[in-house]
Amino acid sequence: MKRLHQRGQMTVYVLVMLFAVTAAVYFVYDAYNVSNEKTRLQSTADAAAYSVAAVEARNLNIQAYGNRAMIANHVAVAQSVTLVSWTRWLHNTTRNISLVTKWIPYLGQAMTAVERILDRSASAIERAMRFSVAGLDSFIGLISGLQDFYHVQTLAMAKQVFEEVVRDNDPQVDTAYTISSLASFAHAHANLVGRYNPDRAYRNGRRRADPDSRARSDEFRNILLDSRDNFTTRRNSNLDVVNFFGLFGVEIRKRGGTELARSRDKRGPYYTWSAVDTLSVHTWALTLWGKEHEEIPVGWAGSQSAPSNTGQLYKFRDIHGGKGYWNDNSRASRIAAWEYRRSRVQHDYNGMRRFSALKKDGVLNEGPGIIITLTKPGGDEGVKTASDVSGAQDRMKFGGEEDFLNGRMASISKARVEFHYPNDLFPRSDGRREYGSLYNPYWQPSLAALSTAERMLALGELGL
Repeated sequence: MKRLHQRGQMTVYVLVMLFAVTAAVYFVYDAYNVSNEKTRLQSTADAAAYSVAAVEARNLNIQAYGNRAMIANHVAVAQSVTLVSWTRWLHNTTRNISLVTKWIPYLGQAMTAVERILDRSASAIERAMRFSVAGLDSFIGLISGLQDFYHVQTLAMAKQVFEEVVRDNDPQVDTAYTISSLASFAHAHANLVGRYNPDRAYRNGRRRADPDSRARSDEFRNILLDSRDNFTTRRNSNLDVVNFFGLFGVEIRKRGGTELARSRDKRGPYYTWSAVDTLSVHTWALTLWGKEHEEIPVGWAGSQSAPSNTGQLYKFRDIHGGKGYWNDNSRASRIAAWEYRRSRVQHDYNGMRRFSALKKDGVLNEGPGIIITLTKPGGDEGVKTASDVSGAQDRMKFGGEEDFLNGRMASISKARVEFHYPNDLFPRSDGRREYGSLYNPYWQPSLAALSTAERMLALGELGL
């Protein structure tokens, strides 16, 4: 009996296996490519958001550096005015002592020689300080102008950095959905930092006073005054010459102080540095009628800054009157106001200028963030799947629909600026925590988590 041989039994099996292998290859390709593109798109969104936040942090730190630099220059002007007052006082004191001791052999001649040397030294110091004050004031104006420039430039730089980062990471990414985010960032940028002018702090003619400018100007002034050294703040010292069991005594008191006050043309205590220095001998004794006290003025002097060379001190007594150092040597202080009322001022100093400050009151550790929404189309123009490569888009769909929103892959990222004081490097002596301000340059960018509302808003921009 002849046996029949069947052929082709394996063909069906092989075809099934080939289809399965092909499907697996398609699936693996899709999974790898889609996952890789999602990671790439998210990294691009994170990099773009972080870069924009870095630009904002840079602006905040530049504003802080600018404020600190202006404060340092204002303090330097105060030191210059104080040094002129102190050298005038030293020369004046030596002159007065030489008038008393000129009849004493040797001592009189020595004091006269010292007085002449101090006279020349005081004149030289005054000339040098006038140049110094004019130069410092120019630097203050330049720094204020640079703050304006960088604050305005930040928005253009943020847009440029955003576009460059996206283009360098993935040229196929669509940034159209981020236009509204950049507009929101510009609005937040304007609401975070304000530029304040001390000239608007008080009413001037028809122009009304601006309460915000006054509050921020007072804040800047207080920080400025706290930044002075002891020589500029108070120059007080006592020397007990005689103290006979509390019955009578003789004491030498050196007094001096420097204040920041208004100018002739502008209201508000932001424009004129004024200094006074005095030296008096105080005698006192207990009598049947109480304690009798007498002040003998020995030396006195004063100095001021001004916008122009007026040659006359401005309201010297009004600025210093009532201060402890003025009242302690009241006679010497009044003589200083009278004798130096017409003297050269350290001119070309215009006082406080426009500066930057945070608009929001209270503690602040972070600024508003920017939300970046990037999309990438599917298909040949963007994310290719196996169906796109094989040309079987209409017959096979291996890419998961969960990876695309309306045919586009999307990624959302948020970044913001945060203030972190480096307490490990520069620990505060009082142990307190320092919050954000524009007087310390410790702002830095950071990625942040999206809130539910922010995520819903971003999805709404995508039309979902």
